[in-house]
Amino acid sequence: MKKLIMLLLLLVSGISFSDTCKWIKKPNIFVTKEIELIKKSNLKGKVYCDLEHDFMTYYVGIDNLEVGLVYNMKGKLNYENISNLISDFENDILKLIPNNIPKKNKKNMPKYYTYRLYIFDENKKDTFMLFKYILDTSTINEDWKMYYNNEIFSEAGNEILGILKRSGYDPTEDIMY
Repeated sequence: MKKLIMLLLLLVSGISFSDTCKWIKKPNIFVTKEIELIKKSNLKGKVYCDLEHDFMTYYVGIDNLEVGLVYNMKGKLNYENISNLISDFENDILKLIPNNIPKKNKKNMPKYYTYRLYIFDENKKDTFMLFKYILDTSTINEDWKMYYNNEIFSEAGNEILGILKRSGYDPTEDIMY
């Protein structure tokens, strides 16, 4: 009986270790730079782990580097909590914008850096994408576009939707897990 229990404990612990998240294999210079910035900024614990157990720091498409950050959500999705999440997220992504790319590599730099804000809802024990910010590096001023998860915020009420729209956010159905 003791051997069976020991075997089950080893099996369960092996399963939990095999589900850990990993960085993608053979990242290019730009993904490597994002990983370095994440580690330097002590944000590794905030990087979203996708359904394939990869840290969301990789290319999606040809010219779009994606980074997902996840935050714990305590309480309801109200204006105060949303404001705090956005503030934390914006402070974190400012640490991840690559500013010291060598000139020889600038021409191959991704056109878009997409940063996604995920929340882990402790009440529901689930993770949801709330916002997506896209940095367009091809423009002189490196323009930002900001999006909210239309499915989630369509249930939040007109007041919050109005605030988001007046703040420059557009709705999106482009949700990645």
